[in-house]
Amino acid sequence: MARFRGFGIFAVVCLVVGLSACTSAPSSAQVAEVHRQAQQALSRWATAAAGAGGSGFVLVGESTLFVGSDWGPNIDGNNAKMAWGAGLFVTADPLPSETPPGGKVEWQDGTTHTVPVISAQQALTDMKAAGVAPCPDCTPLQITGARLTTATFQSSRGPAQIPAWEFSLKDTDVNLDQAAVEAQFTGPPMSDGAAQPRVGPPVDSATVDAGGMTLTVAFVGAPGTGDKPCGADYTAEAVESDTAVVVIVYEHNNPLPAACTAVGAFRTAQVALAKPLGNRTLIDLQAQPISVTGRR
Repeated sequence: MARFRGFGIFAVVCLVVGLSACTSAPSSAQVAEVHRQAQQALSRWATAAAGAGGSGFVLVGESTLFVGSDWGPNIDGNNAKMAWGAGLFVTADPLPSETPPGGKVEWQDGTTHTVPVISAQQALTDMKAAGVAPCPDCTPLQITGARLTTATFQSSRGPAQIPAWEFSLKDTDVNLDQAAVEAQFTGPPMSDGAAQPRVGPPVDSATVDAGGMTLTVAFVGAPGTGDKPCGADYTAEAVESDTAVVVIVYEHNNPLPAACTAVGAFRTAQVALAKPLGNRTLIDLQAQPISVTGRR
């Protein structure tokens, strides 16, 4: 009976002060730890960016694109997919090793950045090196040709058209487009450090206002707001340096007991910056870049 009475008093208090005020928040120890990791991420990013020579193009996500709808009937699609993932490629003839003239990156807002372009041979080397899933029993994919083109890749400033080497493959109409930007910067390797405290969901993407002072970050969170059972409210905080910004999302759950599902929903939160985002990169706690587009 005492437990039920206590819960009833808590519910009445929530009704009096407003349910949105009755949400649980991360502990001070969790906040301190996530701040420490944010500072570490900023430091790692600054070191890696300096080593990359301050490239104006920061690649986000995959450096190789699948071009086509299906592998087709003349090739083992399962083998092809696993061989690609393992970086298993062979060539019937040597690929050009000459470095083409410089190219440019062009973003959707029309801004451009001049970049050096790598040779087809170097692009193939990069594509092989990207293989992360060993497959000793796979048959390598045979490259039959390469041509320099452009393709849309995700960057820290949103989608961008950049130079790419398009590789044709034997027995399929599928092509693979490999980013052809010299010294393309993807950020430092993933950290193997301490586990991240669960203070809120990770940021998936963001938009920045015209003045560059406000970020709206997007993430997957609770479907309902904090005044509803199983709901949550979200706040965001920016931790900044001269080269990057980490946005920490804090989740404030409704603590009332309820039967909740694992279904999530797209949510957003705004955060004000101390200075315009400019050429700085939005990164996560692993120092990996996150795509930011301008608000239209």
